[in-house]
Amino acid sequence: MVPSLPPLRGGWTTSLPNPPSPTSLSHLPHPCAMNEESDVVTIQFHAQADGRKVSRLSGGKVVLVDLAFVDQVQDGDWWLVRLRHKETFAIAEPVEKRKAPPGVTLPVPPQTAPTLAPASPASATALTTQVSANVALAPKSAPKPASKSTAFEVQGMMIEPNDIVRGSDRVAIFVDGANMDYAFREAGYFADFRKVRDFFVGKGTFYAGFYYVADVTATDPIQTRFLDFLSYSGYIVRRKPVKVITDHETGERSFKANLDTEIVLDMVNTVSNYDVAFLFSGDSDFERAVDLLRSRGKRVYVVSSRRTLSRELSYISDKPVFLLEDFRSLLARDEKPA
Repeated sequence: MVPSLPPLRGGWTTSLPNPPSPTSLSHLPHPCAMNEESDVVTIQFHAQADGRKVSRLSGGKVVLVDLAFVDQVQDGDWWLVRLRHKETFAIAEPVEKRKAPPGVTLPVPPQTAPTLAPASPASATALTTQVSANVALAPKSAPKPASKSTAFEVQGMMIEPNDIVRGSDRVAIFVDGANMDYAFREAGYFADFRKVRDFFVGKGTFYAGFYYVADVTATDPIQTRFLDFLSYSGYIVRRKPVKVITDHETGERSFKANLDTEIVLDMVNTVSNYDVAFLFSGDSDFERAVDLLRSRGKRVYVVSSRRTLSRELSYISDKPVFLLEDFRSLLARDEKPA
């Protein structure tokens, strides 16, 4: 599911009427005020599965690292950046790496921001050659290793999809892209979705895979390459633009791109085409849809991480629930040679 864009960790900003040159920024303290339209801000960035580094300002506007600097910024880094504001997002040009503001403890969000398609067409085109040289989609620094596995076991044997999918079963895969970005980061790795497809189809027949993603902008070389890869791997990619909602009394803007409806519609409309469904999401909003599909004789299994799995889904879905941490060696993206 893609929620109404919950805040990411980060968003500490400061307004500078006349931004100084990069060489004179080192003396600035960590900012303590928040301002949606600041030109220079200090914020924390996080990596997404497609390799993008994203953050968010206090008013909800998404911030994306300029493609020319995307490899310079790593997951969890705090940076002093200069912003170029667009209507629904901002492009960040890194100026100086910073430490987290003293005394600041930011909550872990329930979900990551949607997989984004940043940068204007003009800037993206200008930087395509440079970005294409970086073949790897994931950031160079790997996420932290997952905790000790506690896989679903029966008499000491780990249960895998091949143990529950019959040879006569038609298998469908539904991937909530926003939820999975965060879930895989919690699991400690980025997934190769070809491996995901083959592993969960098991000895059954692959009907279709659906991947749902919200777009902030229409084009971006990194995002396009990632979505092309998904399409080539047999997934149907559903994209939805972000909607800007303005409060006419306060002038405040919020950003929304909810794909819950699209996911449920596809699950229900294609119900006669599959016997087994794997729902890659831990969101409780899908509880009723899973219950409905199971009442129609479908087997619906949930795939999530320990921290992103809701009790509601774990209660209502078929068993076992597949935890991403338990299958890292089978699903992780292969490291590119240096």
